[in-house]
Amino acid sequence: MKHFFLASAFALAASTAFAAMPGELSDPIVAFTPVIAKNADTLELTETQRADLKAWLETMPAQREALQNEAVAARAALRDAIVAGAPAAERQSLADAVGKLETQLVMMRSDCTDHWRAVLTEAQFAKMLELAAGQ
Repeated sequence: MKHFFLASAFALAASTAFAAMPGELSDPIVAFTPVIAKNADTLELTETQRADLKAWLETMPAQREALQNEAVAARAALRDAIVAGAPAAERQSLADAVGKLETQLVMMRSDCTDHWRAVLTEAQFAKMLELAAGQ
């Protein structure tokens, strides 16, 4: 009985700790769009670049957020399966789904960086990297 209470307390503590994690995802490897938006004047963006930034901000954050929400839900399902003692095959399947979604998020940010590398001049991109490093 003592082991049951200890295990239950541990499961509750672990789920509470996980729930407190912001967004339940690891920090992004890169997040350059906010830096560009915040520093458009410093980067001396052209009107064409500003129009591209506006269009990007109107569509891409919502797409990323939708994928993040899907990843958070997948992590929650995996956490519930682990706590419930689901069969290993089920947990593996859920873990694979989490990994796939996390990979999609990383590649989405990678694609975003490729986009800005193409839109900005080499000098602007270098300046943006300096600004990002300072934040």
